[in-house]
Amino acid sequence: MRPKLPVLAVLAGLALALAALPGIASAHETRTVAGKYKFVVGFLNEPAISDQPNGIDLTVTDATTAQPILGLEKSLKAQIIYGGETEDVTLSPRFNLPGKYAGYVIPTKTGTWKFHFTGKVNSDTIDETFMSGPGRFNDVEPAQTLQFPAKTPPLVDLSSQVSSAQAMAAGVQSTARTGIAVGIAGVVVGLLGLITGGIALSRARRASAAAGPEASKRQAA
Repeated sequence: MRPKLPVLAVLAGLALALAALPGIASAHETRTVAGKYKFVVGFLNEPAISDQPNGIDLTVTDATTAQPILGLEKSLKAQIIYGGETEDVTLSPRFNLPGKYAGYVIPTKTGTWKFHFTGKVNSDTIDETFMSGPGRFNDVEPAQTLQFPAKTPPLVDLSSQVSSAQAMAAGVQSTARTGIAVGIAGVVVGLLGLITGGIALSRARRASAAAGPEASKRQAA
């Protein structure tokens, strides 16, 4: 039994709505490379969120036949670039997804990222860079954009707060040690003063005792 026309219309509407949603395909850049291959590049998880597991999502097919290109984990190298920092990552074929490869990373900074591919596809030399941004694939966003209801500070800020707290604690400990040392020194000085005073007093008493008989003799004479 064929579906009625209204049902088909509803299904078509749902399909269009799903196609309009921001998904992985719409957040990737598609490019023809070496005139023979179609590269589709982006993040594995979109949107890309800082401090969350992610990675390069690479699909390579024949530009004419749309057949997947296999074995690129052996001939193609990938590099992640952020600002002036670079990191080589290993491309791995994705299970049961011919022509698809992943290079895993946990992005710790927001903003623009680049994926650089060098090596060989079949006999063709490849040197291509893909950069995130409008019309290509998404930049890395801070986790706060999706957090609800409470928004926590980034791990970098937490690390800075911990470092500041540790520095403050070290300063307090240093001040406490200095105060203890000064206090001990004061006690020692005080004890030395008491000892010195006691010795002086003892000497004065002995001198006074010795002077008493001498004075009596002089008076008797």
